[in-house]
Amino acid sequence: MATWSRRRDERGVSLLEILIALSIFSVALLGLAAAGGVAARQVHAGRIDMHRWAAIQQQVESLVAQGSLNVSDGSAVVQGYSMSWTVSGKNPKRVELIAQRYNFGHQLVEDTVYVSLTP
Repeated sequence: MATWSRRRDERGVSLLEILIALSIFSVALLGLAAAGGVAARQVHAGRIDMHRWAAIQQQVESLVAQGSLNVSDGSAVVQGYSMSWTVSGKNPKRVELIAQRYNFGHQLVEDTVYVSLTP
């Protein structure tokens, strides 16, 4: 019967050591790939948020440009986002702008911005 044993002067690695190293390496790569997916989703969400807030800022600037004497209630679609606003008060006028969007869970969400306009 043959026995397997290592002599002290032999160099190299066994098949078992290689398999263990490969399994550790593959688990690390899977974790890295999952982190990359999460990062890609976050970048996408940030890009959408930036686009939405740019549209909201565009509408706010349009309302401010009308002046406090000419601004009135209304609604519009700006860059694909449905927005509505209500005007209250006299001096200063308070504008409440509501932008609607669908989140990643396909639920309708409203972002509200308040602006004060003085003559």
